[in-house]
Amino acid sequence: MKKILVFLFLAISFTSFGQSNMRFKFPDTRVISDLNGQVIDRGDEFNVFVSANGNGDTQTRQLLFDLQFDKTNFDLISITHTGTISNGGILPQNSNPQISFQNYPGYGYAGNVTTTDGTVRYQTAGYTYDINSSNSIIRAVLTWASNSGISTTNFDNLLVVRFRVKASSTANLFDPVKLNFVAGWNGNGQMVPTILDNPLSTDVILNQNTGKFVTAKVDLNTNLSNLSNLRVAFRDTVKNTIQGFPLLSNGNVDINQSLLTENTVYEVFVQHETDKLNNIYNGAITVSDFTSSQNEFLTMGLAGTKGTVINTGQSLYAADINKNKNIDAGDLPKLLAQIVGIDNITTVPAGYTQGSGGYMSLPTWVSTDATSLAGQTEWVVLSVNHYSQGSSRVLIDMREFNNTNVIPENIKSLQLLDLFDGPVEFVSKDATWATYKVPSSFSTIASTVFLPYVRLMNPNEYGIKTELSFNVTPAFSWGSITTTNWKDLTFPKVIIKTGVSGSNTLVNLKYLVWGDVNRSHSSQVVVSNNGIVSVVSRASNSLKTNTNFKTSAIESFINTPNVIPSINVNLSNLTVTSNSVEIPINVTGNGNSIGALQFEFTYDPTKLKFEELTNNLPNTWYVFVNSLDGKLKFGALDQENKTPVTGTSTPFKLKFSTIGNGLDILTSIKVSSNMDASDNKGNQLGINLNNTQIKLTGYNNF
Repeated sequence: MKKILVFLFLAISFTSFGQSNMRFKFPDTRVISDLNGQVIDRGDEFNVFVSANGNGDTQTRQLLFDLQFDKTNFDLISITHTGTISNGGILPQNSNPQISFQNYPGYGYAGNVTTTDGTVRYQTAGYTYDINSSNSIIRAVLTWASNSGISTTNFDNLLVVRFRVKASSTANLFDPVKLNFVAGWNGNGQMVPTILDNPLSTDVILNQNTGKFVTAKVDLNTNLSNLSNLRVAFRDTVKNTIQGFPLLSNGNVDINQSLLTENTVYEVFVQHETDKLNNIYNGAITVSDFTSSQNEFLTMGLAGTKGTVINTGQSLYAADINKNKNIDAGDLPKLLAQIVGIDNITTVPAGYTQGSGGYMSLPTWVSTDATSLAGQTEWVVLSVNHYSQGSSRVLIDMREFNNTNVIPENIKSLQLLDLFDGPVEFVSKDATWATYKVPSSFSTIASTVFLPYVRLMNPNEYGIKTELSFNVTPAFSWGSITTTNWKDLTFPKVIIKTGVSGSNTLVNLKYLVWGDVNRSHSSQVVVSNNGIVSVVSRASNSLKTNTNFKTSAIESFINTPNVIPSINVNLSNLTVTSNSVEIPINVTGNGNSIGALQFEFTYDPTKLKFEELTNNLPNTWYVFVNSLDGKLKFGALDQENKTPVTGTSTPFKLKFSTIGNGLDILTSIKVSSNMDASDNKGNQLGINLNNTQIKLTGYNNF
């Protein structure tokens, strides 16, 4: 067992005379640069400053500093003062300052840290001791002789403590350097008051790229991650070996960097579990995906030109099930077969063994046209909130476009280090700069791990050291896909090349589920128009207004800012009085013209047997139903798109028979979140569901 000893270096109470009230603090909460102004790596030296404000002091001639640091990861190199006024310091002219210090490994401060009174902190100074701890205490004494005091009335650096990150350190995070107290004395040896201001600790930030080949993030739709574990795979294009890394709930990819190698070309793609294939496509492809495609096809005209319903290239690509570069009658039956449950548009690979833990790839793109890495030259100038609050300006040096076939006007999206990833608007260009409007106030700029590459030029204006790459082909960049060039796509490929360890290539990805026309389970298309960001999607959050589902921990739905027109679906509990059970599905259109409906219920097949679905719909509607192992999927859609349902009606009735005496039954039919509705134009409608289950109670149980 470790022994922790407590020492009191000073237990004598001193009386303070006179008024000084010099103030002390660290000038910053973070130390991010080494002695050369670069990011801190293992083996680098860096300075920690203690700043002082004379605050009218005339008496102080000696200061005792007490600091604490992480001895496990840092070596103490030196402690110096900044000098006198004549050589850039703040000590009095010709005061002949002298400094000495002592290091006490294993000690940690245990005095009063609730007060700002430096004298009290000094007088109550207790210390724990454990040689195996990471703590170490530094005591430094600064003494000078002068007829005048420290004249500064603002904070300026007084003490310089130099450390080195140990080359043998394996940590990425360190204990902060702390200022425990500063005590002062006048020329007669009497104590003078001191005040400690925040911050009194400062974190040392190691180069966050240290040891990294890649940092990856995915624009994750949690509708998909609710159905399957996801990962991002890196395929070595030479060795044809694959490394898969888990996709976390926030979209970050948990990469084990040791499994990647430097200067290697990888193909990168998002993957879902093969064993969850049916669940994924059953949930992602619903009636509104079909009706959107159907109405797009119907509005294409005899010439087969672009229709008026689907408004993104991503959705058109998802709807082209037969991959003939067009939306046609060959796509619609495949989508419908998937929806009604008689066929699948995607199947498990031949020879795959169910339950073996395999993964299948999804179409994957880099999220933006322009990508960036930390560099040595300020190719970008950022003016925060230049146009208005939340609307900033980014200037890209025109020389970055040299030797590329990309013109600035074609850049519609930008990944700028870890500061921004999203749509931008081209404004103008001249011989020097390409100008873009960016819908962001860059609130994270103070916390970026690339802060050493960001230089404050003027208030709210920064120079950014970064190298940019441009790719506006739809097979690579999600941001470049349009309703015209989607036909140039065969299968997207994200190809990256790692650098040396620490180069940290940033890869932001988006993906698409085949047939997910409204992108209810895929990444989103985000655009900026005059600084206003919007999600371009035909998907609504179907259960957004349904409190039962919205508050459920296991349900999470697409987040969209769109105002969603909705219908009401009302389900009632039943008292069973015979062996026959009939359950009505009541719908109110709320002014909408309903063109399609889809539901999924689950029930206990040991207590109930599904008999039939009856409907009260126009004869132009196509009705489907599938029941298997206690899961009932049913719905209908207007085939000719001419007789929508409006007002209040009961489009469906479900008929069950009880297994056993119906008078004694006690069970529930539960509603799955896999439901959908669309209007007669193919737009998805929200569903306000009054209840997530139908309780069936036999008469004898009352």
